[in-house]
Amino acid sequence: MITIEAALFATLRTYNPNGESSEPFRVQLPEGSTIENLLKKLNIPPGESKQAFVNNRRQEWDYILQEGERVAIFPPIAGG
Repeated sequence: MITIEAALFATLRTYNPNGESSEPFRVQLPEGSTIENLLKKLNIPPGESKQAFVNNRRQEWDYILQEGERVAIFPPIAGG
């Protein structure tokens, strides 16, 4: 198992297991887990998340997470 730190922003805050917040929280995942596995564990439906940053670098959903990494997940943002 690995432990990562996750933060959910904007509308995704409702999926924070510690209550609706953008504060980071710890998540344990099996070794070899991807960002997509993290989204499934947090019950975030496909299409509700748009971008993920791992240690402040944008990564694709198939990125394999490592022990201690920090993951920030953002929904699609509309505006103009």
